[in-house]
Amino acid sequence: MTTKIIYPEEKYFKSFFETLSKVAAEQIYIEMIEAPPFEKVAGFQKSIIDKDGSAYYAIHNDQVVGWCDVFPLDNPRQKHRGYLGMGLLPEYRGKGLGTQLMTAVLAHAKKSGLEKVELHVYTTNIAAIALYKRCGFEEEGIIRKYRKLNGQYFDSMAMGKFL
Repeated sequence: MTTKIIYPEEKYFKSFFETLSKVAAEQIYIEMIEAPPFEKVAGFQKSIIDKDGSAYYAIHNDQVVGWCDVFPLDNPRQKHRGYLGMGLLPEYRGKGLGTQLMTAVLAHAKKSGLEKVELHVYTTNIAAIALYKRCGFEEEGIIRKYRKLNGQYFDSMAMGKFL
């Protein structure tokens, strides 16, 4: 069975939670080091659907293996901007799914009225930086010692793309 890119559905929330938990446990790609409780994650996913938010899942064998989403900022003076988050299980990286997820979510964000999408990526995440650049994101700056985990500092690259 091939992997497909779909808009989130409630029947996949448990699988999404499991994938989020696995990616978070790696402690090197996304900001969280463990997923919030399932009820909070499911509530957040439901709110995305209720608002027709910009989010997509990568599904393989009826399981979520990755996701990409863009959340508009709440400040009325910044509502033209959104913040991107994404993740893929290790065995699905490097297969083009990140590009497929990104293409779907950016099209949805533009259709929803967003003008700019921004993200932060650890400077050590070379594969993600390459993906973002292929998708048209540009470097906007480096934030030194952005994160500290287990006594180690990580720099972050701020990137943005105008839609």
